[in-house]
Amino acid sequence: MQLQFADLTFDRDRRQLWVRGQEIQLSPKAFDLLALLIERRPKAVSKADISAHLWPDTFVSPSSLPSLVSEIREAIADDRRRPRLIRTLNRVGYAFDMEQPQSSTQAASPARPTGWLISATVEVALLSGENVIGREGDGIRIVKSTTVSRRHARIVIAEQMATVEDLESKNGTYINSRRVSGPTPVVDGDQIRLGSLLFTFRLSTGATSTETFSASRDGSSAD
Repeated sequence: MQLQFADLTFDRDRRQLWVRGQEIQLSPKAFDLLALLIERRPKAVSKADISAHLWPDTFVSPSSLPSLVSEIREAIADDRRRPRLIRTLNRVGYAFDMEQPQSSTQAASPARPTGWLISATVEVALLSGENVIGREGDGIRIVKSTTVSRRHARIVIAEQMATVEDLESKNGTYINSRRVSGPTPVVDGDQIRLGSLLFTFRLSTGATSTETFSASRDGSSAD
């Protein structure tokens, strides 16, 4: 079920997060932390409780939790000095500071993905039309890697057909081990490498769900 808080849309079951209609990628632990804070809203969750939830029976550095909170704040544009959603309680913990989500009639439905880039550690949703993949920037499908250029590649999906184009990236774009030099067709199941990150391209048929995509990962790993 999707929950809408201001310009943030959250779907725990699908493990998806949108900000102003654009899907945002979080690391698995950051997503789990956000899910926990939303579940407990508006109550504060202690650092000890969070650690037990995220890292049961595991010792982690004291900086691990603040790093996850910073990742979430950056992803949802929540200023630490003037927070809208994530509130810090000094020496205590954190809280999601919005109690009631908007009703389903108020929430804007984000566009449904028509394709995916899937690796062993991350899934990047692709929408119908143009998708620019890169490391950072407005309107970019973010992929975190130093081997990926700021604007690395363009994937265009239209009427169950897709093309991949390299955007003069530093480390290149490859389809099934062949370097892309211009707009190149890609089909469901092809391997796409961006820098050192290897993905399987999956194209939705309308009846195929993201759960099916996830189950069909081939175990290809990123750096």
